[in-house]
Amino acid sequence: MLKNELDTPSLILDLDLFEQNHRKVRSLAEAAGKKLRPHAKTHKCPDIAKLQSASGGCVGVCAAKLSEAEKLADAGISDILITSPVAAPWKIARLPELDRRSPGLMITADHPDQVRALARTAAGSGRRLRILVDVDPEMGRTGVAFSEAPEFAGLIASYPSLELVGMQCYAGHLQHIPSWDERRKTDLRLMEKAAAVFRRIRSAIPSCRIFTGTGTGTLPADLNIPELTDVQVGSYGFMDSEYLAVEHGCGAFLPALRIVTSVISANHRNFATVDAGTKAVYVTPGAPPRVIRGNGFLPGWEYDWSFGDEHGRVVHPEGEVLRPGDRLEMCVSHCDPTINLFDVIYGCRGDEVERCFPVTLRGCCR
Repeated sequence: MLKNELDTPSLILDLDLFEQNHRKVRSLAEAAGKKLRPHAKTHKCPDIAKLQSASGGCVGVCAAKLSEAEKLADAGISDILITSPVAAPWKIARLPELDRRSPGLMITADHPDQVRALARTAAGSGRRLRILVDVDPEMGRTGVAFSEAPEFAGLIASYPSLELVGMQCYAGHLQHIPSWDERRKTDLRLMEKAAAVFRRIRSAIPSCRIFTGTGTGTLPADLNIPELTDVQVGSYGFMDSEYLAVEHGCGAFLPALRIVTSVISANHRNFATVDAGTKAVYVTPGAPPRVIRGNGFLPGWEYDWSFGDEHGRVVHPEGEVLRPGDRLEMCVSHCDPTINLFDVIYGCRGDEVERCFPVTLRGCCR
């Protein structure tokens, strides 16, 4: 199939750009002595996770939720780190079975009650669960405070049914700070505090060997932290308007992920209606999709969600003419939730559709 034969709206991945982005991040990590632990919450696709792992330099994959990890295990993927705490009793009860199917499973924890529940479940199953301390980088979302992390790590290590294997510190609130200099300074301040905590825990509990974190926006800064062992970057391979609008310390990754949309009405002089509305394009205030040709954005072309669920509006410069049936490619607003709107990503090389990636983890929000 040719790319121009795809029905619209469709989600496509430029494989040449994706591979170029991955080679770049792998090279940066290797030069700094780090490993990759790519986050599957971005693409929600086991086949893409396998591509990333097969390219070398990876020590595993990340999942945001238990249901994502279970689907990855169904696809034969092991060495999964669940980066959000698993807290509900019925979810904790599923962890030993997941651990059997996915050797190398690791879980984050940030509360004593959760640790006690994990320990009881692991003791009853006869399987020792591997735990990472989740440290709060002054974001307030999840994690224990820097000052409380060593004592919390000791609590985990005190249970024979649990093994403390590492520490996680992910500064999600810093990833889209527009100024690279501001983002770098803030990130280094927080990650150096985290590194000091990690050194303290590791000296007391030698099994604590992993220090993981990092996003696409803070990657170049985090690579300067000697204690950091691996990076959880996710968006780097795909990119979106939100990330492409900020300064990057290593130069921007390329916009490999696009939506193909068709003009369905063109009765006005300076705008047209396309078939991609909010059901196809995730709404990210301040970072709308951008019309793209080749690898460059078209100046003066603007997309907005004002036409609702089924339709979008594309404003174009005076003198440009769009007709019904014309096709446009757009860099997506925010890659993670946009991918979650589609059943499949079409991997394209040039004008040809080379393969299809089922979005197997679509809807896995539990």
